[in-house]
Amino acid sequence: MKRTLLFAATISIFLFSCSKEVAPMSKEELGKKTDSAVKASVQRSDEAARIDLERRLKIEVKVKVDSLVNAHLQKAEAPAPTTPAKI
Repeated sequence: MKRTLLFAATISIFLFSCSKEVAPMSKEELGKKTDSAVKASVQRSDEAARIDLERRLKIEVKVKVDSLVNAHLQKAEAPAPTTPAKI
């Protein structure tokens, strides 16, 4: 008897809890929820971009400096162009 009563009570709780409708959000509540979701997404994106920038700077700055130094050394080693002598 107790099991049947417990089973019936459990089933009725599930049925009544499923039939409740969710109250619609007001425009203000919807705006606040959207703003907080967007803000969190932008913060994650900014943090990912900052981490990527720090990682790439270590690599790309070194390559650019080496390129500039090599270009400067090649320019200094190149013989000066000669102009034809006037007769």
